[in-house]
Amino acid sequence: MPDIYQSLDQQGEDTVRVVADRLEFRGEMPDFVKMRERYFDRLDWASCRRIVDLGCGTGVVTRALADRVGPECDIVGSDLAAELIKVAMEKTDAAGLAGRIRYEVADSRNTGDGQGSFDIVIAHTVISHVADPTAMLEEAARLTRPGGTIAIFDGDYASLTIGAGDPDANAMAVDAILQTVVGNPFVLRHLPFLARQAGLEVSGFIPELLAEAGQTSFFGNMIDAYVGPCIQAGAIDAETALKWAEGQKTAAREGTFFGSCNYYTYLLRKPE
Repeated sequence: MPDIYQSLDQQGEDTVRVVADRLEFRGEMPDFVKMRERYFDRLDWASCRRIVDLGCGTGVVTRALADRVGPECDIVGSDLAAELIKVAMEKTDAAGLAGRIRYEVADSRNTGDGQGSFDIVIAHTVISHVADPTAMLEEAARLTRPGGTIAIFDGDYASLTIGAGDPDANAMAVDAILQTVVGNPFVLRHLPFLARQAGLEVSGFIPELLAEAGQTSFFGNMIDAYVGPCIQAGAIDAETALKWAEGQKTAAREGTFFGSCNYYTYLLRKPE
């Protein structure tokens, strides 16, 4: 079953809205911002003149780049989904950053930009969704100048755990979520090998854990956002999914919720 992120332009308006709202909520959540800022702190902004955010979605990370570089730096956000680029442009305009950021509809596996065009390439929560991670890494390497850096941040979604309630029901629901919205749940575990195959060196690694116990914000929003698409995709039947989702809301109200997922940043250097 294909990840819906791979075919957003073929999805209905409601699904696109759900995805856009989830990307914005997640991207602005304090714990997610902290993870982003930790790898931002490791990048060489002083010498950066061109940067691209591959698979930029609604531009929540692209907009944050404007806080790190001056107006002399060209910021580009690209995404395959034209509807998400439309949202990104609207939110960038609303933030007063329209003159700072340029957006383009492009496939992260074949952007069409020139070789060695960028000092820094960002791929924030995108490699877990692309159909061919190797092709994406090869394109990122092609886009990066010699000595430049590629920052890959994503979830190790094979580690996604929901702990409240019946373990079998949780396993079934989590599997439905992964089938519907994560194309490559194991990809970060293979990234050192994939990077080497693309001619890149691992120059930095940041392991992260996002977990909630008792109450929930991040995982509760994830469940609310994706239970509908899971049903529509046929990954789980409606009765089972809705009963499970309601059980997680009850657990949160009663203070018995648990959810966790590992997130990793890889900093990859293109040799000179």
